Amino acid sequence: MHRFAAAAALTCLALGCGHDASRELRRSSARLGRSVGRGDTSAVTATAAPGMRAHLDAQAMVGDAARGPWKAALKKPREVEPSAVVFLAPDFPVDVVETERGWRFAEDPTAVYNADTPRHALRALVWASRAQRWDVVLRLAPKRYRMGLSEDDLRIAWTEGEYANVLTDARDALASHLADAIIADAHEATLVVGPAHLVHLEREGDQWVIVDFVGADPGGARR
Repeated sequence: MHRFAAAAALTCLALGCGHDASRELRRSSARLGRSVGRGDTSAVTATAAPGMRAHLDAQAMVGDAARGPWKAALKKPREVEPSAVVFLAPDFPVDVVETERGWRFAEDPTAVYNADTPRHALRALVWASRAQRWDVVLRLAPKRYRMGLSEDDLRIAWTEGEYANVLTDARDALASHLADAIIADAHEATLVVGPAHLVHLEREGDQWVIVDFVGADPGGARR
């Protein structure tokens, strides 16, 4: 995990980095390693993307037991992979990576309904609900929710049900935050959309499912 820390924390993951992105990432990683070595938590936090800073435990990186291994790993990372997210449409993020031949798609941009990553699952929900692909929306629900739930149930809920406006408003809010940082481990992921709007995902086998994307309504009730 340590070898990917620089790529996860640094902000030079954008197309503007050009073909020197790998070199710059290594330099940034080395600078971050020096900050860790000094125990400078402010400098460590400053290297993180703004949306990630509140979730970065810089103090844990500079603790007595952790400082040495982090400093060594960051000084000479074994692998860095410049990557970015390109928007083919306002609600259509696509992953790209830099190669020796320039930037290339890191995924099939035509596979709109993939759910192999948390961001792809959220993108699939946005596009499938707008296209009324209720089969896809059903597949994005956790197995425990799918029991007894049909595509027609979803159609009614989204188009004419009591909370149809709540669902579409939450979906549209989610669509405007698809580029934001997603906090994830191997099993769970969260995306903060607003003070009372936290999107929660879980991994089921080889795909991600969406446990909750509505959050709390103004009255505090969850749906």
